[in-house]
Order: sequence, then C-alpha cells, then structure tokens
Amino acid sequence: MACVLSGALRLWDVAGAVERDEEQGGFILAVSNGTEIRIVPRAPHGWLVMRGRETIGVHAGVPGLLRQLREELAPHAKVGRLIIGAQSLL
Repeated sequence: MACVLSGALRLWDVAGAVERDEEQGGFILAVSNGTEIRIVPRAPHGWLVMRGRETIGVHAGVPGLLRQLREELAPHAKVGRLIIGAQSLL
C-alpha cells in the first residue's frame, strides 16, 4: 500500500513522503506544504482518512481512498484512472 500511495503522489506531482504509522498500523502522508494525512485501516475492511484529529473520510476500498487523497492534496491534478500493478496478457 505504501508503494501505491507513493506512486500516486508522484503521479499527481505532489512533493511528500509516505511513512508507516507503527502506532495505528496505517500510513502517514507528509506533504511538503506541511499537510499531514493519516490513513488508518478500519476493521473489518476499509480506510479511515484523518487530518489531525478530524476524520475527513471513510472508504471501503482503495479507489475511493485515492480519489479523496487527490482531491485533498492535488486538486490541480488531472482526473482519471490510476492503474495499480501490471496485468499479464498471457
């Protein structure tokens, strides 16, 4: 998941880093403009998105999570599909 988030930041041209959140078992997106967003796994599945102590989203899957992150961090980025992984033609 860290690779997906890092790739999304690069694709959206957002300077920042993805760090593992050992305390809550999720990830922290630290963006160069000072924004810090926490992504916490939500049992039994899904993701909780937080800025500080404020919950800004809850998503059952990765597509919704990435959509919200793009809207939060890179509203200037082109809207489109982010293809995750490669698919074999054989």
